[in-house]
Amino acid sequence: MCTREEIAGLYEKYYEMIWRICLTQLGSPHDACDGTQETFIRFIQCGKRFRDEEHKKAWLIRTAVNYCRNVQKSSWNKKRADICGDEYISSLYPAADEDAETNREVIRTLMTLPDKYRSILYLHYYEGYSLKEISDILKVNPSTLRSRFAKAKEAMKEYLENDR
Repeated sequence: MCTREEIAGLYEKYYEMIWRICLTQLGSPHDACDGTQETFIRFIQCGKRFRDEEHKKAWLIRTAVNYCRNVQKSSWNKKRADICGDEYISSLYPAADEDAETNREVIRTLMTLPDKYRSILYLHYYEGYSLKEISDILKVNPSTLRSRFAKAKEAMKEYLENDR
C-alpha cells in the first residue's frame, strides 16, 4: 500500500501525461479530467505491487486507455455531441509561438483518426514509447500494432498533404 506522499508524488509526476492521453481519447478537457481522476482512484484502490517505475507508468496508461474505451462504448457517450474544437486543442498547446501552432495542427489531424490509430501515434510520438512497449501496454499483437502504425502514419501524411 502506498503512502499519501507516494501517491501525491506519483500524481504530480504522471498527471499531465494521463490527462493528455484521456484528452486525446475522449476529445473533451472535462472528460479528460474525469478519466485522469478515475485512473488515479483505481491506482489507489488496486493495492498492486509493481516491479519498477516503468511498470507503474505502463499500468497507469493501460488503465486510462481502458477507462476511455469504456466511456466511448457507453450508451450515454453515443448520445452526446463531440466537442473537439479549438478550446480542446489550445488546452494541449496554449503557447502562441510557431511550434505550438504546428503542434495544434498535428493534434487536430490526430483527432480525426480512429481511436486505434490515435492511441498508437500519441504514445509513440508524444510519450516516446517503442512499438514493442505500446504493444505490451495496449495488449495488441505486435504485428497488428505495426500494421496499424503504418496505416496511421499514412493517414496522417495524406490528411496533412491534402490540407495544405
